[in-house]
Amino acid sequence: MIFISSDLSEQELADSPLAINGMKLLRYAEQSGGIPLTQSLGAFHRKCVEWAAQEFYWPGFEPEVLYSVNKVLNEPDFPPLSILHHGLQDLRLIRHYKGKAVLTKAGRSILGDHGALQAFLIEWILAAPLQESLSPAGAALFWDLRHMLGVVSNRMGEWVTLGTFTEWALPVELFPGRGPLGPRHEASFFIAYNFIRPLTWLGLLQNSPQNTPGLAVTDRQFRKSEIFDKVIKITLPNDIRAIGVH
Repeated sequence: MIFISSDLSEQELADSPLAINGMKLLRYAEQSGGIPLTQSLGAFHRKCVEWAAQEFYWPGFEPEVLYSVNKVLNEPDFPPLSILHHGLQDLRLIRHYKGKAVLTKAGRSILGDHGALQAFLIEWILAAPLQESLSPAGAALFWDLRHMLGVVSNRMGEWVTLGTFTEWALPVELFPGRGPLGPRHEASFFIAYNFIRPLTWLGLLQNSPQNTPGLAVTDRQFRKSEIFDKVIKITLPNDIRAIGVH
């Protein structure tokens, strides 16, 4: 079983851009009387996106980076904001009503409780791979969350390369080998996008300072953060008992 603790303060979650910026977004919705939505896609209006670009601290998505690609920002141009939008809506903390994203009763009740928001977001973002192209059968085969989190808990106290972690966490040989890179590379990309990145956005994994943009994905290093073991607890199912050998 996996237990997720909500008993963390805003200060302890300072390295979780999902929790910190998610709370900023909820407060923005409250103070604005709802966030206007575009008519075509139901996305956050440009004014909110521009506000988020300046107010959010999200490594890799700083304002100068975002505006270097697009002179005008829409929600799809800021992927973390889009993920937060979908997450808060799926968790029923916000809802679309009369052209705006407004807080629900649950959303209002969670204001200021960063630990509770973090726990909700962990459960939501790790429930299944973000990669929508993966079939349910493929997800069931590759997405053993208890095992993957157990590997982080037990083996990532020190820096570990993504390639090594992938071999510990996934049945690499079952991934297709496309071109000269092979199954290990495909599996590493899968777990980087669907598991490693969400954990870093939740402040549960740390990026090594050596992870430069030019470094191969499989050579990038990560380790569990100080709060990982406070947040994630993994236990044996109730019907399994540990057996001591004497």
